[in-house]
Amino acid sequence: MLKIALIGSTGMLGIDVNSALKGVNFLIKNYNSNNLDIADPQAVNASVNGFKPDYIINCAAYTNVDGAEAEKEKADAVNNIGVQNLAEAALNTGSRIIHISTDYVFDGSKRTPYTEDDEPNPINEYGLSKLRGEEALKNSGASYIILRTSWLYGKNGKNFVNTILKLADSRKKIEVVDDQFGSPTYTKDVAYAISEIIIKDNSKNEIYHLTNEGYTSWYKFAVEIMNVFKRTNCEIIPVSSDKSVRPAKRPVYSVMDNSKIKEDYNIELRPWKDALKKYCNDIGYFII
Repeated sequence: MLKIALIGSTGMLGIDVNSALKGVNFLIKNYNSNNLDIADPQAVNASVNGFKPDYIINCAAYTNVDGAEAEKEKADAVNNIGVQNLAEAALNTGSRIIHISTDYVFDGSKRTPYTEDDEPNPINEYGLSKLRGEEALKNSGASYIILRTSWLYGKNGKNFVNTILKLADSRKKIEVVDDQFGSPTYTKDVAYAISEIIIKDNSKNEIYHLTNEGYTSWYKFAVEIMNVFKRTNCEIIPVSSDKSVRPAKRPVYSVMDNSKIKEDYNIELRPWKDALKKYCNDIGYFII
């Protein structure tokens, strides 16, 4: 039976990964901020050496994109230093790391989907901290798979879908930027892919892009949310990014090419609109 250490087990993605792995014959040990500070190398070593997992799945992350601009050290502690610590511990135990990264390692200057061979160039502190974590893992000597995903939403955490639904229940109009493009991705689909990767693992050290198929703008995503959840009392107004000033810059275009993971693992996530409908079915129409 494979032993799996799940880091970030109480987060939006971590909870769905835990559920997906329970459906397979794995021995799972859950770690979260309550029982493991991944920025503490001694704590990480003790936990990993004590359990000696076959796989470490790292879903832990500092994900507040705007907050990272003011809290660079906090973001770096989780997204970079924490990854370094996990990698060093994994190297000692021979564990293989599956690490979750982001489309925000790219600057958004392309207008065709980013491949794994494209040069990262983050334009905000969050993306920079995640890129440093990737580099630390690649240079550590540990066995790894890095999965870059994007625009994540799921029922166990704060996300764009729930935000739009809550705003729609209290406002007549919502302004949403219409000039940033990416691929909304359901955490349950990513969790399924992770379980498939472990089952089919080819043992190569690789970076893979993994999102629901297709892409859209935040504005069109919001419109689709309203349609799927049958909200008719609120109008979505498209605005340009320069009218929605935020602390962190966002890539204008961060669509990623998923063909590599399809080739290597025969994994292809459903279209983003279908994933949103599944999410709607999973949680019901009303967000409390």
